[in-house]
Amino acid sequence: IVQNNFGLLVNWTVFDSGATRGRRLEALARSMLDGLAVWGRELGRPGGERSPRVLAHEAARCDRLAGWWEARELDHPLMQGPLNMAQITLVCALGMEVRNPDLHWRPGHPTLSAWYERMAARPSLVATAPPPLH
Repeated sequence: IVQNNFGLLVNWTVFDSGATRGRRLEALARSMLDGLAVWGRELGRPGGERSPRVLAHEAARCDRLAGWWEARELDHPLMQGPLNMAQITLVCALGMEVRNPDLHWRPGHPTLSAWYERMAARPSLVATAPPPLH
């Protein structure tokens, strides 16, 4: 039992069982992908209209979540077993590096990087990978 950001005591073991754990992993991956989409959309705006605050916020979110995945989640059986939505969502998020030249999630995250390389080498992901922007 830990205290969360709102001062509430939470028994985290409730969130670590079966399907609930899978949904939590998927939500973490989706949060990373959502933040990267916001970051990318902000980069698509004209230079004078970009919000440095939004860019910094989303870069920090990505770094924070990459650290979370690196330290806590990649060894979970759901992230190593048969392909599932949590894995697909996370690999899509990490693959955004080809679209965002400022996205540098790999340094300091060797386990996450190795996991991504294994996943990205799957034939289905190779066949559907977006081309890099030039």
